[in-house]
Amino acid sequence: MPKAAFAIWWDDRLGPSLGRSYPHIELSEEDILNIFMGHGLNSEAKIGYTKIRAGLVISYMQAPTCIGILLDENDDPDVIERNLLRLVPYIDITSDSWDDEIKKAYETLVELIHETSGEEFLSKPEVKSFIQEIKNGHIKVIAPKYTLQSIQRYKIAEEFFGNDPDEVVRILQDLERENVVIPKSFGRRLECRQCGDTEVAIELHCPRCDSRDLHNVFTVFCPKCSEQFQTVIIDELTEVRCQNCHEAVKVSELSVIDVEPLCNNCGTASDEPKIVLTCATCGKKLKGADLLGGTGLAYYPSKEYFDSPH
Repeated sequence: MPKAAFAIWWDDRLGPSLGRSYPHIELSEEDILNIFMGHGLNSEAKIGYTKIRAGLVISYMQAPTCIGILLDENDDPDVIERNLLRLVPYIDITSDSWDDEIKKAYETLVELIHETSGEEFLSKPEVKSFIQEIKNGHIKVIAPKYTLQSIQRYKIAEEFFGNDPDEVVRILQDLERENVVIPKSFGRRLECRQCGDTEVAIELHCPRCDSRDLHNVFTVFCPKCSEQFQTVIIDELTEVRCQNCHEAVKVSELSVIDVEPLCNNCGTASDEPKIVLTCATCGKKLKGADLLGGTGLAYYPSKEYFDSPH
């Protein structure tokens, strides 16, 4: 089991400092700084790994607070990371009683580790049902379905474990640790090489001058005169005026026929703007290696597990 859970707080004048811990531990100023800075200069990485004299620390950043877990030498870091992510929603970052909060966090983490490993985990109804479906031959592979946000979705597994894609992945990793399933490579997935995140922001740039200062010109159909006209529709607009019949038309009644971005910088109008993908977490402009660098995983039933009596 982990040695301790602790909180590191950031002060704009003093920098990071150890807040509370349970069970009680002492950390040097160097250790505290290394743990905090392990999340990046701008605290962009949610999960950090730091090796200090006392052992390995896995930490979660919710600026300006960092929650750290000091591992025992026998702890599995992957198990601790998954359960730290499960633990975060239970922690009240704004608590006025951090002695109680960090104690509760440590005890909850220990409970989560027990619940997601060994016989206690494998005896859960949803896990047993999932394993039975594999035994019955109804599930041959748990393959991901990727969205534009580059979230891995294992649709078959979600039927048993809920529709939180991150938690489903963690449960499949728990099943892997119990040798119920075996991960194998499955396609490529988007992953920022700078911070490891998979959330993507899409920007439209002018294909001529690369400016981001664009607005969209809509070609729309007027329901009152049955003619087409062009207009700019900005946010919170309720109606526009038709250029042909000059009648006011509600935005909700317009039928959009075409959209053409217009550059406010150079005046170029193009229906093929330059599409730029950036990491939504750290802002890095994503390149080909980021778009194809991540290895997707599919999980297959373990022959060793299902061939042995249970």
